[in-house]
Amino acid sequence: MFNLGRSAQPIMEPLYIDLVEAPHAPPQPIHLGFRLGVNHLRDYLKSREEIGVNHVALNLRFNRADIETTLKRLADEILPDFNR
Repeated sequence: MFNLGRSAQPIMEPLYIDLVEAPHAPPQPIHLGFRLGVNHLRDYLKSREEIGVNHVALNLRFNRADIETTLKRLADEILPDFNR
């Protein structure tokens, strides 16, 4: 990554998601994001981390599942992989 003589700067990316029940569901485009399963979401977030994106704002505006259930899935199935 190019820093042009500056120290590393924080980078944030907004991302709309529609988290589906099937964990292996491939990404399908939605407005400013994806409809996908947790496994592909994890892979996507890891790929962002590898290129220096250190904050991703997950927006659930277009999520079709129950929000409480989706938040629990994110907490249980995604966050542990990014715990530092």
